[in-house]
Amino acid sequence: MAFIRSGGFRILLVLVCLLAFGAGAGAFAVYFSFLRNLPDLERVEDYEPALASRVVDRNGTPIALFANERRQLTPLEALPEYAPLAFVAAEDASFFQHAGIDYVSIVRAAWVDVRARGIKQGASTITMQLVKQLLLSPERNFSRKIREMVLAKRIESHFTKREILYLYLNQIYFGAGAWGIGEAAETYFGKPPGELTVSESALLAGLPQRPSAYSPFRDPEAAERRRRYVLGRMKTEGFIDEAVYEESLAAPPELTSTAESEDTLAARYFTEEVRRYLFDHLGGEIVLEGGLVVETTLDIELQKVAVEAVHKGLRDLDKRMGYRGPVRQVAAGEIDAEVARLAEENELLADEETGVRPPLTLDEPKLGVVVRVDAEMETTRIVFAPGIEGQVGLEDVSWAREPDPKRRPRPVKQIEEIFAVGDVVRFERLEGDPLVPVEGAGEEEPEQIADERAEPPLDPEARPEPAPHPLARVSIFQEPIGEGALLSMEVDTGEVRALVGGYDYDRSEFNRATQALRQPGSSFKPFIYGAALEQNYTPVSTLWDRPAVYEDPVSGFVWRPQNYGRHFYGPMPMRQALVRSVNNATVHLFRDVGVDYVIDYSRRMGISAPLSRDLSLALGSSSVGLAELTAAYAIYPNKGVKVIPRFITRVTDRNGQILLEDVGLGAAPAAQEEDAAAPEAGETIASEVLIDDVNPEDAALLIDTAELPGAEAPVANQVISEEAAYLMCDLLQAVVQDPRGTGWRLRQLGRPLAGKTGTTNDQNDAWFMGFSPSIATGVWVGRDDNIPLGWGETGSRAAAPIWVEYMEAALQGRPIRDFEEPEHIVKVRIDRASGLLADDGSEDAYFQPFLEGTEPTETTTHHRTAGDTQRIIREDFF
Repeated sequence: MAFIRSGGFRILLVLVCLLAFGAGAGAFAVYFSFLRNLPDLERVEDYEPALASRVVDRNGTPIALFANERRQLTPLEALPEYAPLAFVAAEDASFFQHAGIDYVSIVRAAWVDVRARGIKQGASTITMQLVKQLLLSPERNFSRKIREMVLAKRIESHFTKREILYLYLNQIYFGAGAWGIGEAAETYFGKPPGELTVSESALLAGLPQRPSAYSPFRDPEAAERRRRYVLGRMKTEGFIDEAVYEESLAAPPELTSTAESEDTLAARYFTEEVRRYLFDHLGGEIVLEGGLVVETTLDIELQKVAVEAVHKGLRDLDKRMGYRGPVRQVAAGEIDAEVARLAEENELLADEETGVRPPLTLDEPKLGVVVRVDAEMETTRIVFAPGIEGQVGLEDVSWAREPDPKRRPRPVKQIEEIFAVGDVVRFERLEGDPLVPVEGAGEEEPEQIADERAEPPLDPEARPEPAPHPLARVSIFQEPIGEGALLSMEVDTGEVRALVGGYDYDRSEFNRATQALRQPGSSFKPFIYGAALEQNYTPVSTLWDRPAVYEDPVSGFVWRPQNYGRHFYGPMPMRQALVRSVNNATVHLFRDVGVDYVIDYSRRMGISAPLSRDLSLALGSSSVGLAELTAAYAIYPNKGVKVIPRFITRVTDRNGQILLEDVGLGAAPAAQEEDAAAPEAGETIASEVLIDDVNPEDAALLIDTAELPGAEAPVANQVISEEAAYLMCDLLQAVVQDPRGTGWRLRQLGRPLAGKTGTTNDQNDAWFMGFSPSIATGVWVGRDDNIPLGWGETGSRAAAPIWVEYMEAALQGRPIRDFEEPEHIVKVRIDRASGLLADDGSEDAYFQPFLEGTEPTETTTHHRTAGDTQRIIREDFF
């Protein structure tokens, strides 16, 4: 009582209050410092990590991946039972016993940290690692550690152990750009995670602690030590028995290549087109993190054929263009030093222990230096590294003349015209040629080649005599300077089956199939002939191929359109004019049909690029895109119905919701807004000088030309009649079937095909556009700098072989069928030279379809061959 009366109680009360206040303030400080703004995760369904978007071809084959983090969600049920246990053994043996925090490990780690006066050892459980990866920043300090422990307790209270393992295995980083166990299995072993072995699971379980240090790609020995450690922990924890342990220990995993797959590389122009479209219409974030599934129309097997066809066509073209000389030249006294440099550059250095060099595989072209030119034997000796040599024969490089685009290529007669000692040249192995052993080759540092039939040496310690390096028979390799593009689509649906935008995506990302506008040359002519059919012309209407002169009344520029070869054929049926791609006859027809009508017809066919309103348009002077031109050609076999080329079938998000469907390729740049004034009656419309097509350099001399407006292609619709489409199919079939047709190369495929070549003046551009009843394909070949391809490089020579090689594969498995004949079509026997009904004396006749009621009624009374006509015209005008 005295204590209370003395005021001691009041002092005690004050102290208690102060302590309570201090505790509250401390608690508040702890909360403010450590627990404020902690992130929350209460349901597995709330887990939506960044997922890679996957692009697949028409059959579901992966062809591209768009991602900030390469990750695929993998349910725990999709993994072998031992796979998650490998991570438990490696990272948190007491995972199934603790409630998120392993206090024993914390005490041990704290003692180490106190002694080291800093954070040196962690005690993170799998749950705490998940928190760090998923919810917190990765810095190492006491504040973050406390927050990590609090969140770990929360995670354990909301999720089961299996759910925590699911989150952990999908969230962690495995190195090599792989996030989550599903992507790691694909990255390291090229297999789905459900097929992981115990050994593979152990290797993956060893990576999260230090992905870079334990990477099997960067440090195989460290990765192997870590794998063995994890296997030992799995055995200790009872997750595997002794037999499985020994078996797995003896079976190191086989790693897959980290290089992009062949499918991915082949489809890069196509998938970049997909990526750009998705970025524009959905945004980059959802594309790179939304886990989209992008289903496309591409057929990756046909795409690979298309890529190889373009590559082969451009390599063959490059050889016809000539040899551009060595990469560099060295003096004779510097050859030994150059050989040493080449050994390193060609990755042919000798092994430090054995002194043996790897064999010369020439899977890729390699540099070699010319050390001897034998004029008598017409051979050249090449060295790629000390003791590793090759040989070139004249017959294998006779194409290597000095480039001259204005002269017909002639084979080189002497090998010394091509090589000189000291030339450093890139070489490739001749296709299909075996390595031929040559006496004396490879004696400096030979490769040991085992011979199972040889007797073992008497002395077990003695090394067998090394066999000589075989001498490779090689040829010059030079990367093509030309470019090419190919687009192939189904005629009825518009689905794009193959798209090649250039020779090499790494060299140039510019997509010449969708972005380039190039002069089509004579491949534009079918639109003039198609327009003529709508103006009561028939396939045998007489056209005049005769000299004509057009003068620009303003500049005085004179245009004399000429045919390829400078010949004139006189009167000829329209069919023959198209078959032979006769320029003058086409210009006369174009003038009669009318510029505006042809432009309107082209617009209906889907050509949206600007079109010059002058006579040169008849010969393809206005640049167009390969995609729009291919789609326009597809209208003919599709019975006059236009479809837009489609490249994306469907896009779904991570939940399966459809975001996009049936996406078409972008249209070419639209034409100008204002129409040009129509020409006055009798007005001369000047244009450019053309041989097979157009010379762009003369454009500045022309009168001002205007362009008609284009419009975006509408949905599939009937743009020309079914009968007119069929007649055009027949006319373009004649280009292939007629012995004088420019599409003669297609006959080797042995089925109904139709098409048209196109070649611009000086061979700047070469085209082949064609189709079967089911698939349309267009090919362009040229140079980005508009330099001519070379003498004689027409569409038939430069582009048609690419078309044929691709279509041979594209048509495999498709039934051989003819173009479907519509109603109101009749066929009559026609004399080829006159275009009239054939009589018994007609030696060269064929059956020609006509729209009912338009077939000729007059029978031929004289029989003149095409050669007679040509001779008569040449005598008249020359």
